[in-house]
Amino acid sequence: ASNILNLTRVENQTILSDVTRFNLSEQIRNCLLLLENRWTDKDLTPEAEFGEVFCNGNEELLKQVWVNLLDNAIKFADPGTALRVTITEAPDQLMIAVANTGREIPPEDLENIFRKFWQGDVSHASQGNGIGLSVVKAVTELHGGHVVVSSASGKTVFTVVLPR
Repeated sequence: ASNILNLTRVENQTILSDVTRFNLSEQIRNCLLLLENRWTDKDLTPEAEFGEVFCNGNEELLKQVWVNLLDNAIKFADPGTALRVTITEAPDQLMIAVANTGREIPPEDLENIFRKFWQGDVSHASQGNGIGLSVVKAVTELHGGHVVVSSASGKTVFTVVLPR
């Protein structure tokens, strides 16, 4: 239920509040630790290779983004594969990519995945309410950024682009 409350709160926000400068790398590592049981159960290997990157934003809201993206990546990953998180720094933006290996998202579904309550695969409906990606999109846009997704050759990558 917390996801739905968060989404409603985020959707009704037009101005980003509680912006601080914080260690993004540390935040993402903490989110991985938070989900450790989930990825250990599937025998996934987390690969989080990045230096210490700082970012300006709402720490609590951005945490929701990483938890949702990692949770999804774990859910749809093939057992025994890698769960990769990378941070790329550019002068004007940060790109945070969460990648997994597993079943691809069909091209016709890519445009729907960020819609609220949309469930591509009915068999996964029990594993959540399908609003995680809506939260990701809403929070990212509130930060003036956007989300890009690619899914091909057994790899799915969600990239969150945030302005610096």
